[in-house]
Amino acid sequence: MQLVRYQTPQDSPRLGLLENGQVYDLEATSGGRAAGGDMRAFLAQGRQVVDEVAAAGRKGPALPETTVRLLSPIANPGKLIAVAGGYYASEGAERLGRDALPLLFAKRTDDIKGPGDPITIWRISPGVVDEIEVAIVIGEDGKDIPRDQAMDHVIGFTICNDVSGRELAVPPPGRRDKEMDGFIDWLNGKWLDGFAILGPAIVTKDEAGDLSDVRIVSRVSGEVRVDGSTRNVNIAWDELISFASRLMTLRAGDIITTGMPHGVGDEIMLKPGDVVEGEIERLGVLRNPAVGEA
Repeated sequence: MQLVRYQTPQDSPRLGLLENGQVYDLEATSGGRAAGGDMRAFLAQGRQVVDEVAAAGRKGPALPETTVRLLSPIANPGKLIAVAGGYYASEGAERLGRDALPLLFAKRTDDIKGPGDPITIWRISPGVVDEIEVAIVIGEDGKDIPRDQAMDHVIGFTICNDVSGRELAVPPPGRRDKEMDGFIDWLNGKWLDGFAILGPAIVTKDEAGDLSDVRIVSRVSGEVRVDGSTRNVNIAWDELISFASRLMTLRAGDIITTGMPHGVGDEIMLKPGDVVEGEIERLGVLRNPAVGEA
């Protein structure tokens, strides 16, 4: 199934089920279990409740997808964990050894954007790129999860645009010219307003199927910038989940993004007026326009 958050001009955000171009209103038939538009609270009730609410929702009212605005499927994940170096550079490249630790970092969770929301090119970081990634959605809490049980804690997947500012435009005397400045610029460039985008839907594991070799394409104003496959992942997703759970308790509604395949050429920074399309086979298309800072 495909779980969404959506909005009409008359309503506050609601939870829905997207099937065959129709959005079924889960709020109308859930008896309050659809959690008032809060996907994170909805998922925390467990997969059985999710399935029951979805089954009831299919018998209730629906609207054509074209008449509603799809929002980020989760507006308030407790954690949004990302990984650096999630893909190796080419088919023949050597993968990370089993003793290599995944390089995890956090994205903000207080400013999650969704389909159609603008990507702002802020003056403090004018060199902005999109990064289209498979995002794992946790559906069951867990700590110190064994690798062979990791995927049992996943309810589904969505698309994440891990928007990134490649460097900070901070002139002297704001700069220190220290050894770590380049890394800190890279990290700070992950945290600007609006730089975490999710959508269009959470596709549950049963519907998504095997994602071990699906195509990931990033287009900017129609030009292909990335065309890769999940077969080139550097870190297996069950290993990634297991390792993250050794550091912190994973909870329903948490997100783990998995990195982006390497591009077809040198990075080209976004400019106002560009439209970013991130397409992942079986998960849909996430579109967002780029705008300049007002």
